[in-house]
Amino acid sequence: MNMRVMAVALLAAAAAGCVTSGEGDRMRADIGQLKERLDAMDRRDAEINEQVARLRKVLDEATVLLQRNSADLGTKVAKNDAELAVLTGQIEEAKHTLDDLQKKVNDQTSRLGGLESTQNKIVETVAPTIPDDKDQLWREAQGRLNSGRRDDARRFFAAFLQRFPQDPRAPQARILVGQSYAAEGKHTLAVAEYIKVVDSYPGKPEAPEAMWLLAQSDIELKFCTDARQILQDLARRYPKSPRVADVRIKLRELQKIARDKRLCTS
Repeated sequence: MNMRVMAVALLAAAAAGCVTSGEGDRMRADIGQLKERLDAMDRRDAEINEQVARLRKVLDEATVLLQRNSADLGTKVAKNDAELAVLTGQIEEAKHTLDDLQKKVNDQTSRLGGLESTQNKIVETVAPTIPDDKDQLWREAQGRLNSGRRDDARRFFAAFLQRFPQDPRAPQARILVGQSYAAEGKHTLAVAEYIKVVDSYPGKPEAPEAMWLLAQSDIELKFCTDARQILQDLARRYPKSPRVADVRIKLRELQKIARDKRLCTS
């Protein structure tokens, strides 16, 4: 018999008047205790029901979220499969293109090899010989320089300087070589030739001209401080040079651009 049944039986017995006063007091005490227990059970039932409701709500939310994630995952998998198929096609196409390009490169390499062999034979056959006569050598060097064949011209001037270092035209040869490099934008090589003129022929009229050209190449290399020092040294060492007037103008120009890092790095 559970507590609720016992409580009903006690109440029924008390109402029927079948008990003594002592028994009635005990019954009333038991009934009070039973009511307290019943109230406690009711509270626990309410709490349990509330917890069950909360758990059911959490379970429902989790079920919805799981279903949504499953749907999203299915969509993403389908999308990834489609993208993978596209990439696979592109890779296959790229491989095919690469094979075609490799074949063309191989064919071109073979053709270039044949052309290079033919060119080498032509060069070996028609390469000009350097004259022994210094005047003829000088004319040949100048002719090649004037026609734009700078590499050949430099080769002829180098032979002239090696064979005839004391010839009065030697410093001019150096300057012409330097100018040929400057015309190609190779100002570092041009600077080296101009310095050789200044160091080897300081008493020649070509020396101040070499200093002037040296300063111009330094400006092209953005070495403005070096260019300014060279120009000042030129005016000091060769005050009667026709370049002195140009030096004054160039120094004023350098002063204006000295702080512009796009034009002067030093």
